[in-house]
Amino acid sequence: MELKEVNAIIKVGAVFRGSNIQPQWFIWENRKYQIKEINYTWRDRRGAEELFCFAVTDDINNYEISFNAKRVNWLLDKVCTA
Repeated sequence: MELKEVNAIIKVGAVFRGSNIQPQWFIWENRKYQIKEINYTWRDRRGAEELFCFAVTDDINNYEISFNAKRVNWLLDKVCTA
C-alpha cells in the first residue's frame, strides 16, 4: 500500500441533513469517483476553520476528504492505493 498526500481542491456531490454530511462522489483530475462506503468521520480544526473529515472508499482505493465549513470547499487530503 502506498499513502500519498494530495491536498487538492475537488468537486463533491454530498447530501446535507442538518449537521450530518454524506459525500456520495467526488471529481479529481477530471475523473469521477463513486464513494461506496464512508469508513470513518471526524471533525478537525485549522485555526478558526472547522473541517468535516471523511475516510472513504470506492472499493479500489481509500481516500481522506474534508469539507472546510468556513471556506465552503472540499479537499482530497490523502489517497491510499492498494
